[in-house]
Amino acid sequence: MDKNKLIEMIEDAFGIDYYGFIEEIDEPANWIGGRFLPTNNVYDYDWVYHIFDNTVAIARMISRADGEAPIVGGPAVKKVAGSVAPFGQKFQVNQSMLNKIFNPRNDSELKQNLRRILDESARNVRSAQARREWLRWQVLADGVIEIDDSDAELEVDVGVPNDNNFEATDSGFGLKWDTTWDNSDLTPLSDYIKLCDEYYDINDEMPDVGIMRRAQLLEMTGAETTRDEIGEGSRVSPQALNEYLEEHGYPAIETYDEFVRLEDSQGRPTTKDYLIPEGIVALLQEATTGADIDTDIGNISMGPVAENNFEPGIYTDIYEEFDPLKYWHYMKTECWPAIFNPEKIVIFDALAE
Repeated sequence: MDKNKLIEMIEDAFGIDYYGFIEEIDEPANWIGGRFLPTNNVYDYDWVYHIFDNTVAIARMISRADGEAPIVGGPAVKKVAGSVAPFGQKFQVNQSMLNKIFNPRNDSELKQNLRRILDESARNVRSAQARREWLRWQVLADGVIEIDDSDAELEVDVGVPNDNNFEATDSGFGLKWDTTWDNSDLTPLSDYIKLCDEYYDINDEMPDVGIMRRAQLLEMTGAETTRDEIGEGSRVSPQALNEYLEEHGYPAIETYDEFVRLEDSQGRPTTKDYLIPEGIVALLQEATTGADIDTDIGNISMGPVAENNFEPGIYTDIYEEFDPLKYWHYMKTECWPAIFNPEKIVIFDALAE
């Protein structure tokens, strides 16, 4: 049985178009990174090199694998860039599953195993989407993309100016936010307002939104100084807080506690990696199209995939091997952030020592 016959069996069993089903898998609705770094298809096969060459998207790469000086030469940067942008994943349809498909005891067993292939196909696409969202928040909540694998550890500085990074213990801000709510030295509301004023001084406009974890919002709404300012009881409601901010010309606050899963030392996807680190507050501008180099922070560029006739996007397919017979479902994509205006990212660490 060739792969087309296997795909035909899946389509007949579930009444779908296999490739159409894969293409229509949307990102989870609760992922918000696309509001700030939308996806943008790029057809130039040297696209990732141009990200590092472009004067509005200069990045600095540091190799820590051998402790040497930062990699700054054009050829060196391009060599590394071309190796980190592509990524993929695959799973094997093993002989046990194939036997149950070729020789099913009943229709229920056949459909169950075909469903497993379809589910794994969708999981491969989800893994690409998760990597894309992870890359977005490496930029938006940290300003540095850190990739650590078995061969090398890379740190890519996307160009957020040092003056755009603040800590709660900096001059003019209150104490770090992980103190008791009744501590009169805890000033998260005034810190947030001051941070927005700093953003305005840098960009001549206010940010569209402030993003933080729920734990930081709890510190803000429960602080004694916040209650005194807004005039509510034991705790200020998030709605009242945002109404107060918007009434005074400041952006509302949203919480974002989403995470992606990483593999642990045993290869199991059990490690949670939160997209917004604890204590981080990010002030951001929402994108128009993601391609406007004058106004947008940037985008996530999806480069051409050789296996897909050099069309960009997330590509999936099934292929077969012989001796022994195996089927693989694999996913391939090329994806990397292109940052035009990193100054439109302001990052505040509320828990810095």
